[in-house]
Amino acid sequence: MPRGGSSSVSVAGRERKDVEKNRRIRMKNLFLHLESLIIPPNHSKKGVSINDLVDHATSYIKQKQEKVEGMKKMKEKLQLCNEGSHKNIIEVRDVGSALEVVSITNSLSLNGSSLQLLGSIINIMKEEGAEVVSASFHNVGGVTHHTVHSQVRN
Repeated sequence: MPRGGSSSVSVAGRERKDVEKNRRIRMKNLFLHLESLIIPPNHSKKGVSINDLVDHATSYIKQKQEKVEGMKKMKEKLQLCNEGSHKNIIEVRDVGSALEVVSITNSLSLNGSSLQLLGSIINIMKEEGAEVVSASFHNVGGVTHHTVHSQVRN
């Protein structure tokens, strides 16, 4: 067999080996990155198996999806709480793992409905598994602003 033919085969084989080696290194780096994102840094087990890592990632993603769905449901309930009332404005802001609910009410037409609305907001948030961290109100120029901050529990 001619010498040039065997050399091209060995070069192609070496290139394949290099491509495969680079692929394995890249996959290893991707799994290490996934592990750093999902497993807490103070976790006692170092070098989690790939199967365990993928299982953990899958359950972590499902848990986060359920949390997002719960937050969406809570947001819808809070917005429904305000339907039919033209005097109130309710804004629901997603702030990471927390929700901020701001209610703006015309103080001149209160008749106690502002406090009932605030109570309804807090009750809905508790029903949906949120922990109310703080609640405050400010009355400025006949307009009452209620703000409720909550942390969504896992």
